[in-house]
Amino acid sequence: MIIKQGFTLAEVLITLTVIGIIAAITIPSLITNVDLDRKQAEAIIKKTYTSFNDATKQIVMMETTSHTMGSVGCSDSNCIRDLYGKYLSYIKTCNSDAQDNCLDGAPKTSEGGTVDFTSKSLAVLADGTLVGFGYDNTCKQYVASLISYGEAPVTISNSCVAITVDVNGPKKPNTVGRDRYQFAIGKLGVKFKAATASP
Repeated sequence: MIIKQGFTLAEVLITLTVIGIIAAITIPSLITNVDLDRKQAEAIIKKTYTSFNDATKQIVMMETTSHTMGSVGCSDSNCIRDLYGKYLSYIKTCNSDAQDNCLDGAPKTSEGGTVDFTSKSLAVLADGTLVGFGYDNTCKQYVASLISYGEAPVTISNSCVAITVDVNGPKKPNTVGRDRYQFAIGKLGVKFKAATASP
């Protein structure tokens, strides 16, 4: 007499149930660790750009008599960050000489160069977006502006403020044009896509 060996239906069902439970626990965490896709990154940078554009308009109208960003009464990037803080919600701030708490292990400079957090005052917005502020009260700095996914930065002259953004905070990829962007603010407001030669 030949005895056939195999799994019973109960054993197969128990095994599938265990695999399902493990998948239900691990798949959500795997999904959240995947790099930001293009649509997510574009939506966040558009929202951040709009928020800063609105805040800049309020600062120019409410904080100065000459209505220009060069006369807001700030002499450094920490001051300009705090001025924007009146119109935006931060959950954390870090001065330009103590950035580690805001960077949370992310590199200051990133692949692709030109867009980085070196020597900038930092703030973390309520949605986790990391923002760096650079300020020149003479409004003569050159800023590598990049607000579109996957494009190359464009140099903008006569800028007062450089706003550097990492849309997913310290998480990877920390790459220019994927999760890191930058835009310039001139005397009268946000400036972009006005190419000039670097000095």
